[in-house]
Amino acid sequence: MAIWLHINIRSGVPIYVQLIEQIQHALEVGTLSPGDGLPSVRELASELSIAPNTIAKAYNELQRMGLIESRAGKGTIVLGEVEETIRTRQQEALIERLQAIVHDASKLGMSAETLQSHFEYAVQQFFPELQRPGDKK
Repeated sequence: MAIWLHINIRSGVPIYVQLIEQIQHALEVGTLSPGDGLPSVRELASELSIAPNTIAKAYNELQRMGLIESRAGKGTIVLGEVEETIRTRQQEALIERLQAIVHDASKLGMSAETLQSHFEYAVQQFFPELQRPGDKK
């Protein structure tokens, strides 16, 4: 059924987190689409040989994140607004990485002006409309 889910009990990453990450990835790459059903907690627990509470914990977190919904009589399905939700989460993660880069630059003694100059150069590489005349790509 869910052959794309692979649990590694020796990874050190909690099983419910592995499930969340793999379902998120399946949504990002199109393995799962809005309206698709997920296996029931009982079915998936049996298939993966893990405790139903672990599956329920992962499903609850995915539901809290706005990616899935449990519907009486219909099971657990992927929500239609998944692409927007994923895009928002990706943008939030990007901002966190940007903050980490700024933090690292300050710890390495890089001046704000130097960092800003490098940032502006990188932005211009990917946003051609911002390039100044005479700049090369």
